[in-house]
Amino acid sequence: MWNWLKRKLFPAKTSITQITIGRVNCHSGALLLADPMLIFDAVRIEGVPPGPVPVVAEIIRYPEGGQRIAMVRLPVRAGEPDSRRVLGEVGVDSATVVALDAQTHEQHWQEVGPDRIGKTSLPGDHKKVAELIGKRFGLRHRKVDFLHSEFLEPISEELEAEIVAYLKTFPEYAEYTFFYFRITTNNTQDRINKAMSDRAWAEVVLNVPSNGNVLAFTSGFGDGRYPVEGLYRGDELVAVEVRFIGPSQDAVLEAFPMLRQGSPQ
Repeated sequence: MWNWLKRKLFPAKTSITQITIGRVNCHSGALLLADPMLIFDAVRIEGVPPGPVPVVAEIIRYPEGGQRIAMVRLPVRAGEPDSRRVLGEVGVDSATVVALDAQTHEQHWQEVGPDRIGKTSLPGDHKKVAELIGKRFGLRHRKVDFLHSEFLEPISEELEAEIVAYLKTFPEYAEYTFFYFRITTNNTQDRINKAMSDRAWAEVVLNVPSNGNVLAFTSGFGDGRYPVEGLYRGDELVAVEVRFIGPSQDAVLEAFPMLRQGSPQ
């Protein structure tokens, strides 16, 4: 009873902590920051010494029970900076950002992976669509989560075309068949999405011999465009920062407390 009264009389406060969530291995002297869906629009950061670069996250924990990554910092050299420069803006459309070496991206990022997995999507509809396709083409399927089902047999390009043509015979699916059925190939983006399915950050190794890796993390408040700042001592890069939650986002979170409740972080 006393603990309940204490919580009512002295509600918990928002707390902020910083932890190292992983490291990105730099080989080429340049790192990329981007949404994995928008890797073509990455912010390129030059002047990074070769070696592992820590990724430090500032995590806000709210009294309502939620927690979000408010900022990430990549310290690349020891020492205190004396100036800041905006290096670009990272555009986020999937609530996720990745950090990786530019050479790792060039040599090991896969737009097309080795598989051809048919998936159906959208809450409530994915099972119905999977059953329609499975019955028509003799395919087995399983539920992946509340948004997706997937087929157990590989889907060839020819079969994909037949399935799309079949879906177009249904008025409710005809206009946007991609929303209901698509092919995934376990490309790099698919692997990152899978690793991040119930986590706030995750590492994906793209090449074992070179230890070429990607570190993915959630973008705090969600989608948007966020400035990437370089912290310099003279002309030498000391660290890189991206802030996802600042005063304007905090004002929204104050106005809508439900956004400060439980989250995967």
